[in-house]
Amino acid sequence: MSRVTAIEVRKIRKALGFSQEDFARFLWVTFSTLNRWEAGHAVPFGMHLHLLRLLKRNLSAPPFRTALRDPRAADPLFLLYHLLKPLYGNTPRRHLRSRPVPPATKVC
Repeated sequence: MSRVTAIEVRKIRKALGFSQEDFARFLWVTFSTLNRWEAGHAVPFGMHLHLLRLLKRNLSAPPFRTALRDPRAADPLFLLYHLLKPLYGNTPRRHLRSRPVPPATKVC
């Protein structure tokens, strides 16, 4: 597993145009945690490390760059969706009611 350095965390945040507070909210960490990562006093791990790696890899990808220019990009979930979307490929969506629903049973 490769680390993401303090300088890289800051570069990713600035490339996204986020303040520390907004980027911390996007990553679901506290402001102080992000601040420690950027200062080099702590390192991201687990889900956060994986998310930072995905961001680092996809910042220059045209589909993600397009998503960043979308007015909805201020919404962290919108960006997260566009970041994770390539991982799932183009699988067809299934309808929630694809199977027949059994008739309701009466409870006495």
